[in-house]
Amino acid sequence: MNFVSKMFFVIAFSFISSLVLGSNYNHTISGVISDTEKNGIPNVVVSDGYNITVSNDLGEYKLQGNDSAKFVFISVPSDYQIPHVGNIPHFYKNIKGYKENIVANFELQRLTKKDKHIVLTVMADPQSQIEEDMIRFTNEPFQDLEKLKSTYPKNVTFLGMTVGDNVWDAPFLYPDYVKAFQQLSFPYFQVIGNHDHDEKTIGNDYEASHNYENFLGPTYYSFNRGDCHFVALDNIIYNTRKKYEEKISQEQINWLKQDLSQISKDKLIIIVMHSPLYRRGKTRIMSEVDKLLPILDGYEVVFLSGHTHRMNFNQVSDKIVEYTFSPTMGNSWAGNINTNGCPNGYGVLEIKGNQLVNLYYKSTFQDKNYQMNVYPVGMVKEKEQSVVAHIWNYNTNWKIDVYENGKRKGTMKQFTGYDPIAYNFFIGPEKPTRKPKLEPVRTYNLFYYTPQKKGSVVKIVVTDEFGNKYTEQISNVQ
Repeated sequence: MNFVSKMFFVIAFSFISSLVLGSNYNHTISGVISDTEKNGIPNVVVSDGYNITVSNDLGEYKLQGNDSAKFVFISVPSDYQIPHVGNIPHFYKNIKGYKENIVANFELQRLTKKDKHIVLTVMADPQSQIEEDMIRFTNEPFQDLEKLKSTYPKNVTFLGMTVGDNVWDAPFLYPDYVKAFQQLSFPYFQVIGNHDHDEKTIGNDYEASHNYENFLGPTYYSFNRGDCHFVALDNIIYNTRKKYEEKISQEQINWLKQDLSQISKDKLIIIVMHSPLYRRGKTRIMSEVDKLLPILDGYEVVFLSGHTHRMNFNQVSDKIVEYTFSPTMGNSWAGNINTNGCPNGYGVLEIKGNQLVNLYYKSTFQDKNYQMNVYPVGMVKEKEQSVVAHIWNYNTNWKIDVYENGKRKGTMKQFTGYDPIAYNFFIGPEKPTRKPKLEPVRTYNLFYYTPQKKGSVVKIVVTDEFGNKYTEQISNVQ
């Protein structure tokens, strides 16, 4: 689609949208997108969250503004650096309440070379509720992220995104939350979750996001890196703290259609939002899936989410996959594991060009090859005669081979039960001082093998969908 065609589409879509949504377009938003040498940058997508336009050859843009708009923001082009303040991306200007003509200019710095290898780290549900939680959040994952970054070549581009519930109904912690990201050497984009809404704002989703917006900006937006187009969505319709819908608003559906009209089908689309589309087994959790998926037809898409506090994978279609990550906090920062036994940590995606070439779960302060715990015979009550492996990031594309005394014995069998470390920690005599009422929960990512001989050496080799092999061994099984 050439520039003239793009402009025609955008103007036509904006006109039709104004007829459908009503006459809330009483002012204009205009400005110039320029580089650090004051040269105009063409073809930059600009939006107020309702309509979009693109800058002309001089970097100038003009947008029919919606009176309900809170921000004007740009979709940062792939050949420009991400503007940020303290590693919180700052690609927007606040316009909430303005109902007269607005001028908003943006300045970008050109990259010296195109991003070819991107590492995207994903934190799910940090959920600090009290100051002690925030201290752990500040001291633990950020140190680990920087250590991980140091293991990659310097020409690798590092990015980060949260998938929401950045704090747990604790807006007073937002200043410390933002400050924590100053420790990083790369920008970290943000997504809103249900606990990021103001619980004192009842039945008004539009206003309930104000704390998040004051510190972190728009709740939905897009940006570009390398051959990837990243989209953040807000899929929480908030009524009260306990009553909300996992749903995408019609405004976002309309905006996303316009946004993707600027993106060619050879780009990898990465969509990040708080709630996943589905639970395990493709049980739908988010409504409006039938409206969202058709917009993505023809694209390769990776969905990333949190919210359920469980690791999960769904093959949505031939070209669409969904990964849901376990919480960075474990559970309420009560220890170093979730109640199902999955360690505190974050997701890591490696992208080359427009291809996802690797994905793994990185446990905080552990080697990146730490992908399972293996328990000896007698340690897991449900399978007392068996060696049991808890493989927290398992999905159906993985292969789990077991060897006894060097001979392959087939694949391990899956079952649902308690991780023994989690069980002993959350229900044992030394319960966590932080939220001692927490109880262990069963996980379906357990696998067992019953040795044929006492004293055998049992080796487990796990191969994920990207060809990574993870090996653990237990000697002298009884």
